[in-house]
Amino acid sequence: MTTAATAASQPTPQAVSPATPVAASRVRQAVVLAALFAAWAVAYTDRIVIGTAIIPISRELALSDAAKGYVLGAFYVTYALMQLGGGALADRFGARRVLVGCLALWSLFTALTGAAWSLGSLLAFRLLFGVGEGSFAPASSTAIVQTFPQQVRARVQALLCSTVFLGGAAGAATVGWTIARIGWRQTFLMLGALGAVVAFALLVVPGRNHASQAAETADAAEAVKARPRWRDIARDPLVWRVALTWFGCCVLALGLQAWLPIWLMRTRGIDLLHIGFISAIPLLASFVGTNLAGFAIDRLPAARLKHLLAGGALASAAFAAAMPFAGSLAALIACWTLCMLAFDVVYAGVFAIPLKHFPASVAGRTTGLINFAGQLAGAISPVVVGALVGRAGWAAAFAFLTCGALVASAAALGCRFQAR
Repeated sequence: MTTAATAASQPTPQAVSPATPVAASRVRQAVVLAALFAAWAVAYTDRIVIGTAIIPISRELALSDAAKGYVLGAFYVTYALMQLGGGALADRFGARRVLVGCLALWSLFTALTGAAWSLGSLLAFRLLFGVGEGSFAPASSTAIVQTFPQQVRARVQALLCSTVFLGGAAGAATVGWTIARIGWRQTFLMLGALGAVVAFALLVVPGRNHASQAAETADAAEAVKARPRWRDIARDPLVWRVALTWFGCCVLALGLQAWLPIWLMRTRGIDLLHIGFISAIPLLASFVGTNLAGFAIDRLPAARLKHLLAGGALASAAFAAAMPFAGSLAALIACWTLCMLAFDVVYAGVFAIPLKHFPASVAGRTTGLINFAGQLAGAISPVVVGALVGRAGWAAAFAFLTCGALVASAAALGCRFQAR
């Protein structure tokens, strides 16, 4: 008894060793977060550039407003479809390979966009660009679930989601300048090369020790063993209510993203270079707003989340509706910024839901299914706006965009969240 008690009181390798994996885990979390942050920033810079580049592209290729709508929406068709396959691949095989493959593929077709010679070739490259980027968001959610504890996942996801605005701000300001200075073809080539560099970094930087590899292998085996089927995920009414919320908000946000540079040029007489700098203001504000929303969601009672989503969607609709009536450029920028900040609340909430309110084994597929709805809106909204602008004018286009956010607000009120 004495010997056993003495032995039990002495430190053993088993009692001391857990400190090392914890430290290693924290280092890996930081490395994974940095790599994902860089990749997301490049993704959204590559995605947003077309909204500015379409102005000189349409001049060179003689595109009508309807054709511009097809070009602006083409990416979202394949991007939406790939959400489903990417989530399944990431849940089954892990995130890293899917992430690197996505980056490499979309960077290739970003560069090839600069070689477009006709409407058909431009549409083809945009569709293939969507194939490359489509699996990225669900694979990123899987990486977060594999790396971070549940109580901080909303803020981690919000940080990564906020790169849409940081990348968009940098892209809007920089791309406007590069297009004006070196041309749209060279700009796409430059962005493709940047993506290739980040893909290589994502491949070689995140080192893992044997203990973390074994843990991930065990987690993957357990997930596959008790793996819910697609039909089980699709039967959950919460998935569809969140998906409809995201669809409606993306009708507004992605429609604005695609057509706002053209609207500013036609109705306000702002040149291409200054459009980029003006666009950076609401985007930088949204970078901060999305991260604040992520911290709030981690602390918010589950039952209150639906009110947060509904309120954010309603406010974004109100400020978007006010934009055409702004009497000055300062008032317009203020309405635009407030619209984006309201949208940030929905954005951070929607992407936190699969990580906090669904089992970890379906995080990738749930994210993919929800984001499929949002990107489907991205495929529809620019095309509808292009048709409305040509036939009924900008007032009808803004009414359509605002209605999307109102639908989102109503859908959010039907969500039922329970603490996990």
